[in-house]
Amino acid sequence: MSHTLKALILGLILITPQIVVAQSCSKEGQSPGVTALMRSRANDFKNVIETGGESHLRSSVYVYASRTVKKYIENPQDLVAKLVMLGFTDVYIAYDKPSSSLYIPKSWYLTFNKLAHENGITIHALSLSNLKLYVSDDPIKEDLDWIKEFNNSVDANQRFDGISADLEPHILKINSTRRPEGLTLAWQENYGIGGDNDLLLKRTVEVMSLAKKEMGSLTLNQALGFFFQSRYDTGLLSWGGAQQFLQHCDQVVVMAYNYQAKRVIEMATPVLTAAAEYPRSVSVAVKTSLNTLGDDGPLTSFQPQGWDNLIISLKYILTEAKKFHTFRGLDIFEFGGLEIMWESK
Repeated sequence: MSHTLKALILGLILITPQIVVAQSCSKEGQSPGVTALMRSRANDFKNVIETGGESHLRSSVYVYASRTVKKYIENPQDLVAKLVMLGFTDVYIAYDKPSSSLYIPKSWYLTFNKLAHENGITIHALSLSNLKLYVSDDPIKEDLDWIKEFNNSVDANQRFDGISADLEPHILKINSTRRPEGLTLAWQENYGIGGDNDLLLKRTVEVMSLAKKEMGSLTLNQALGFFFQSRYDTGLLSWGGAQQFLQHCDQVVVMAYNYQAKRVIEMATPVLTAAAEYPRSVSVAVKTSLNTLGDDGPLTSFQPQGWDNLIISLKYILTEAKKFHTFRGLDIFEFGGLEIMWESK
């Protein structure tokens, strides 16, 4: 890339927050709801995640209908402006069917997708998370057709670029109310080759394989529990390794959810190591969401520790993760919690 083009891109990123929200700016010309403190914090965040520089890293954030899209239902341009200010190159965004209580009108995505693309953001629709996929192939076609129908009906700059899958076998415990009818397998505390956990992971890989064959030019990534790889490496599982998913997925996301930066790296390292044959294929996801619990207890999110701690922690995580040639950048789960941290005084 030439220095001239780099300067042009840098200039676009710097001025875009004012451009895309021009119609709703305050008299002072600032983006609505963005304080001087937030602008300073956004600059620090963008520098930490290192997107847009010579590192060639990318960074995404999860955006959900109930927590974020509905907040910006009248002004998608403001959401795009904030994503640009923070330096995100990608977004994983909800796109629910009309039958869902979280359905967002198509018109919203026409505006959001176009503006996001104009600002260099790649858009991945959140899909392929239906737990009925563990007993039937039908939801694969249903989910893909829903997204392909959208893409085929809009201009090229309004389309989704890919799909971000979040099919999580480890939530299918015997007492879970989310277990689909007809499923005889259940996620167990005990691991073993040929056991329920192994077979559920085998099916997860199979779903990715079937989906990829039907996706056309859409890219595919899948979120992985950090503990899959370590069990695979020690012979407790024959399925669930990152390299098995990467045979079908363009990238994987390791859910390294913890409030301690050192622990995040410990959780992500097995996947970053195992993906050695696939350069820049692993995103490390950290949690900023509110009111979410994990198997290790409530402290899986950086949210309660505040903004300054987040920046310090991300610096450490980036420094360590960049030692792996498989690392492609940080993902943030999710924007609603991050925004609260960003706004907090």
